[in-house]
Amino acid sequence: MHLSSITIKGFKSFPERTRLEFSPGVSVIVGPNGCGKSNITDGVLWALGEQSPLSVRGQSMQDMVYTGGEGVGPSRYAEVEVVLAADEGDEGGDSPPGALGLSEVAVRRRLDRSGEGEYRLNGARCRLTDVIEVLSDANLGGEMHSVISQGRVEEIVHSKPRQRRLLIEEAAGLGKHRKRRRRAQLKLERTQDNLDRALDVEREARSRLRPLKRQAEAA
Repeated sequence: MHLSSITIKGFKSFPERTRLEFSPGVSVIVGPNGCGKSNITDGVLWALGEQSPLSVRGQSMQDMVYTGGEGVGPSRYAEVEVVLAADEGDEGGDSPPGALGLSEVAVRRRLDRSGEGEYRLNGARCRLTDVIEVLSDANLGGEMHSVISQGRVEEIVHSKPRQRRLLIEEAAGLGKHRKRRRRAQLKLERTQDNLDRALDVEREARSRLRPLKRQAEAA
């Protein structure tokens, strides 16, 4: 899959609705320092579910909402939509983009200044878990190996073997299976707990049944 478009409104330095469209291949965004190039990358990370404000160069998530500038008042909300499109040849293949099996997946995130937020997948309201699941199926896991920010290359080169292995596994698409296995394990543990409680109730009921049976026979 490739990044098809980014639509930003009220996010950081973008008070007005701004849309960037991309074609398969290499795209380059150029401009002077401080014009908002890095904010575009931050917007992509944020829209795809980034939960740490430090990872998108903020102190809190409210820092994502445009605070106002010369002649422009503060925005009521921040909203970023990222559209991922299937590359040629992917449609109808063995691995459809995302869990939706569509040729295009649009992920939109919105945050009001009050702190209320929401996610949408192809226009339908959803949970962060749904976004993570779709991105994992599209090989864009939570570790965001596909977005390498400033200083990240040096960090990867000097990382410990275990950290590097996690990055490689995530890039290979193993991360989603690890998360699914963990969820399955938690469900099994909860089921086992329920079963143990049911067995305890059954044993207690049987222990009461014997004297009741004798009383019934005597009566």
